[in-house]
Amino acid sequence: MTRIFKHVFIGVVALSAFSAIAHAQWSIGKAGTREARQGQDRYVYLVMSDPLPGREFDFNDGYQNMHMGDLVQLPNWTGAQRFRLAPVTPRTTQQLYRRGNLIIWDQEGDDLGKIQSASKAAIAGGKSRLIPGFDYSPDGPVSTTYRVIGPRVTRPDGKKPFIPDADDNKTPRPNRYVQLDFVEPAAGVSDADFEKALSQEINDLLALPGWMAAQRFRLAATPATSPPPRLAFTKYLVIWETEGAAAQALHDARVAAVTSGRIAPLAADSKTAQYSWWVTTSPFIDKDDFQR
Repeated sequence: MTRIFKHVFIGVVALSAFSAIAHAQWSIGKAGTREARQGQDRYVYLVMSDPLPGREFDFNDGYQNMHMGDLVQLPNWTGAQRFRLAPVTPRTTQQLYRRGNLIIWDQEGDDLGKIQSASKAAIAGGKSRLIPGFDYSPDGPVSTTYRVIGPRVTRPDGKKPFIPDADDNKTPRPNRYVQLDFVEPAAGVSDADFEKALSQEINDLLALPGWMAAQRFRLAATPATSPPPRLAFTKYLVIWETEGAAAQALHDARVAAVTSGRIAPLAADSKTAQYSWWVTTSPFIDKDDFQR
């Protein structure tokens, strides 16, 4: 069991069990630019899932106190963090992609096939234990892997995530959210021009209140050792890190900025673009948080 989760798990379960609207407030991800070391690639492996009916406690307990630690101890698995879906309207997430829980696994290495094979072998051999209450059916989880194509960018004004002073008991602390922004170029737009536009959009959006950081990714090619993906994902992904009282207000501020012309609309394919908002339900953990 983790040193951290011995103390926090009860609170996390209480959040999910007793309040549908309560939010956790963990910091998001690893600090820094999150770029790969020389000769390596950095990836995010996204898994969206749901518990089996009536198995929510087992699902959360197994995920946070067992499965996360089992996998981050594997070579090239460098960290993980869990999130819960934050409802925002209008909702563009296609039905097949809709799940209520998300984990973002950080991975780094020079061979994605080896990284994925290591986890399969660990699960098959029991070193990585299956999650009680997890829906492992063919139509259960949705997963994909994206490769880092640019550094994590923070606000140009240098503003950091807000935490009230230790003696300040009257200032509310904002919630922490990520937005997964799945996009790809519209017809006739080159990848080079689209990636340049994504970079500009990041700089512009990070000037809005509550929009704290972002990083660009490109869909990773499926290794020959892995089965073909069950669902098609867009070519590009931006993971936005935000903070605020509600995800809806952050989303509305972005829409208003585009509508007013303050931020240029992205030349993205509207048929495939989709986004989803997620609130933190665990801290970011890495190998140092677990005892072997």
